[in-house]
Amino acid sequence: MAEQKQPEIKNEHLKLFSEIGAKYDYKHQAIFFLNAFWAEYGEKEAETVWGYVQTAGELDKKKGSAGNALDEFEAHRFLEKYGKPLTVVAMRKELKQIDIDTDHKMSLLEFVVYHYKLNVNTLMTRPQGVNEACEKAEQALEEVLAEIAKIEKKKAKLAKKAGKGDGVKAKAAQNELEQLKSADPIPLTKALVSAKAALRKAQKSTDLNAMGKLWFVERELEEAAKYKPKANWKRQGIDLE
Repeated sequence: MAEQKQPEIKNEHLKLFSEIGAKYDYKHQAIFFLNAFWAEYGEKEAETVWGYVQTAGELDKKKGSAGNALDEFEAHRFLEKYGKPLTVVAMRKELKQIDIDTDHKMSLLEFVVYHYKLNVNTLMTRPQGVNEACEKAEQALEEVLAEIAKIEKKKAKLAKKAGKGDGVKAKAAQNELEQLKSADPIPLTKALVSAKAALRKAQKSTDLNAMGKLWFVERELEEAAKYKPKANWKRQGIDLE
C-alpha cells in the first residue's frame, strides 16, 4: 500500500490540530470535521462519522466517550472494524501515517484526515460557524438529557434499595421502581417538545459552517426521544454524566 502524501503542514496549523485532538472529545472532533467539510462530506458521511464516534467511545477503556485518542491496541481494533485487518507490523506502519502529531495515539481527527485524505492546512482554515439557534437547540437537548439522567439516577437508587432482601423497605422501593418505570415522564416529554421546536428553528439556518454541530444535535435528540423509563437505557453516544 502506497503511503498517503500529506502536504507540508504549517506550524500554526499543526499546533492547532494537535490542540484540538488533545482537548476535544471524539464527538467534538467529529463535529469540527463535519463543520469544515460539510459541503464535501456532510450529508453522505455524517452517519458514518457518528458510527466512528460510537466505536471510539466503546474502545476507549480509560475515558470512554469523554476520551480524545485511542492507544495502539485500541486503534488497531478500530481500524480492523472498519475494514483494515492488519498484522501488528502493518498496523504500526499504518498508524505512523495516521499519527500526525506523533504522540503514538490516534485521535478521531487524525483518522478522518487519513481516511478522507484531507489537507490539514485546509481543515484548520475552514470556518467553524457560530449559530445562535443551533446553540439554543443544543441547550434544549441538554435539558432533555438532564431529565433522563434524573430518571436513571432515581431508578438506580430504588433498584439498590429493592435489592436489599425482602423487607418492607425493599418491597416499597421495588413498588416505587415499578411505578417509575410505567409512569409518563411529563417533565421529559415537555423538554423533548421544547428541544424539537428549537431544532426546527435551527434547521432554517443556511449557515453551512455549523451544519456538523446541528446534525449531531438532531441525531442525539433522535436517540434521546427513544428513551423509555421501563427499558435499559443504551446511551448511543450520549453522555448523561
